[in-house]
Amino acid sequence: MGGKNKQRTKGNVRPSSSGRAAEVLTREGGVIPGFVGFGSTATFELSYVPAVHGAEDIDSLVDADFRMVLRKLSKKDVVTRLKAVQDFGSMCQEREAEEVKGVLPFWPRIYCKISMDHDRRIREATQQSFEQLVLKVRRSLAPFLKSLMGHWILSQCDTYSPAASAACQAFQAAFSPAKQPEALGFCKDEILNVLQDILLNETADSLSDPQNVTAEEREAKYLRMLTSSLLGVKKLLSLLLPSDRAALEDRLTPLLSSGKFWKYSKHKSPQVRGAFFEMVCSLCEFTPGLVQAEASRLCPAVLLSIDDTDPVVLPPVWEAVLHVVSTIPDCWTHVNARKGFLPKLWAVLKEGGKGMAKALHPNLMPLLSKLPGEVTEPDVDFYSSFFTALIQGLSSERALTSQSESAAIVTSFVECLKFGVLKIADDHDRIRSVLVSQQLLPLLERALSEASLQNGPLFYLLTHMLLSWERRAALSGDGEAPPTGEVFQSLLAGFWEELGVLCVRYVDDEEADLQRLEGLATLLQVETTRTKHVQKKKSARICFSKPEKAEITEEDGVEKPAQAAPQVVEEKILGALQDPHFEDTVCQLALICLTHVNERNSERHLVFLSRLMRSFHTPRLFRTLSEQNSEEEVKNNPAVQFLLERVVVWLAESGRRDTEHLVEMIFSSFHCCSQQEITRILSHVTTVTLLLVLVTRLHMVKFKTFSCCCLFLSRSPVGDVVRFGDSSTFSLSAILNRFPFVQRPSLNRTTRRSRWPPCSPWDPL
Repeated sequence: MGGKNKQRTKGNVRPSSSGRAAEVLTREGGVIPGFVGFGSTATFELSYVPAVHGAEDIDSLVDADFRMVLRKLSKKDVVTRLKAVQDFGSMCQEREAEEVKGVLPFWPRIYCKISMDHDRRIREATQQSFEQLVLKVRRSLAPFLKSLMGHWILSQCDTYSPAASAACQAFQAAFSPAKQPEALGFCKDEILNVLQDILLNETADSLSDPQNVTAEEREAKYLRMLTSSLLGVKKLLSLLLPSDRAALEDRLTPLLSSGKFWKYSKHKSPQVRGAFFEMVCSLCEFTPGLVQAEASRLCPAVLLSIDDTDPVVLPPVWEAVLHVVSTIPDCWTHVNARKGFLPKLWAVLKEGGKGMAKALHPNLMPLLSKLPGEVTEPDVDFYSSFFTALIQGLSSERALTSQSESAAIVTSFVECLKFGVLKIADDHDRIRSVLVSQQLLPLLERALSEASLQNGPLFYLLTHMLLSWERRAALSGDGEAPPTGEVFQSLLAGFWEELGVLCVRYVDDEEADLQRLEGLATLLQVETTRTKHVQKKKSARICFSKPEKAEITEEDGVEKPAQAAPQVVEEKILGALQDPHFEDTVCQLALICLTHVNERNSERHLVFLSRLMRSFHTPRLFRTLSEQNSEEEVKNNPAVQFLLERVVVWLAESGRRDTEHLVEMIFSSFHCCSQQEITRILSHVTTVTLLLVLVTRLHMVKFKTFSCCCLFLSRSPVGDVVRFGDSSTFSLSAILNRFPFVQRPSLNRTTRRSRWPPCSPWDPL
């Protein structure tokens, strides 16, 4: 019978009912305990779901489907909460605005809770749902901003980038860029209350329930909230209007005067330390008065943390260092630079920034510019220690294996050396000489034997520095600043003298090291390559000035103004050779090479001479190689004389197989030859193989040389071998088929200039 199936309770009492309990409370107390929330603490904010009979007036504000979704947000299961947040966003997008507005009174408490959830997916979905809510309710959100904005700023600084990005997107959807500072200023006190409470009062156990959350999750959430709060202060200061920022300074004083705040600079978590230093940068930038008042704690916390090379911490630390030395003039009175700061700086530099050179070393030159005399005196010892530590960093494990790390160290070295030379007073010539002879030249000597340094930016940066020294040395002739000009003239003379001694020591050796010779050739070649590159850009601009008077010049057939172009070309190409010591060094090395080739038949010196001639094809060089001491002794063109008396003889040597460097000598000499002289020289080169090598090099020569060579080749034996069809057309595919040693890319480059039929990529070799 039915009675047997009834639910039995102990003592036959009635089962409990939350609804009946609410009715009793309402009847006895006269107050509706409106909503069941996440916590049991008393609060003036409404919770999220009407759950009481007799509260129909409030219950009617929330749609039944919304109530069901919002109830699921308090579940313990992560998947359930995630699905509920996603459903909430979809409903905000699909439902009418009036239905969504009914959720607004309960949304602040919901948002402040789930935006700090342990699961990052829920935090991201919360911000995405919030954006849909914002887009739907628009201005109706205004009464609830002060309750939301604190955690909204926290969410925009979430350590999980997708969640932070979604929060920023929701913020931008709510406020235009012009309105964002006003909205933050309206809620600035409430925002700072939330941030300061987390930084000064909250703990891992107070932010999470120890009974339901593991210790690891509680600690992770606490660290995340600390990081977000520090970054939140930075974001708040950067977005506020100046008037609101000034009004907020008094509210920040308790935070900066707290000892707990300054301990974050040594926090065990790198994320917290990095966020702390980012906040310090913002304080220095926007509230300099506050940091001046706390300089005694700020300066040691920042300046003594330069050895923190954690990848997360190092960039903001060095940014904070530059802010401190710029904002606080007396910062070194709070720190012992010689015992605290400099030893840590030397240690970091000697280790190459511990793999963070790309982030650390660009800050060194700005730091040098802000160091006062009491820190750098005596200058000789300071700069010697500084540059020695920098060079030692090139031997660190990371710098040896990473080209970008090595390049960052080298770039910083040259920039700091250039700055140091300019900064030192005029009566410190000895210090400048020490920097060049004891720091720069040893680095160049090391680069000659290390391919990684040769392939890096060292030689190009050196060229730029030497050109700047030449410009300053030229000031002595203007009468404006004679002391400065004389100083740099002396500096350049000393540099080229010592570099010349170094070059001669390596070249004037029967068993000269091939890698060092290659490094020397690269170093000397870069001195002119950079200048020509600048010149090419100049020519490109000039050619459009007066097109009606333009003509075809010799440089690659580019149209340039007939009168302006030659001056610019000559000035720019010879710009790097204006210092006579440079050309003296090149001619001396070329003569040494010629001596080794003539007396010992040294092939390595012949190759090195070819490399020199490729970059330095000047009349003086050919006079030196032709043993003509002055221009008065020149009867014939020294370039032609050198080719006919030297190069053609070397080409005719029996058993010589590698002729590429000799062909490069021929083309280098053509720069100083007329069209008739070029034809005369080519007539001495009658071997088909040599002519084919000429073909592969045609794409590198000037327009005049190119035209002469093409005309000659069309009538030479190579035309009889590979010509097809009409008598003036070459088949480059035929060249590839008959002579496999010829490289296809070189022929294709020649084809584009000559308009000969190109070789197809599928042609057989």
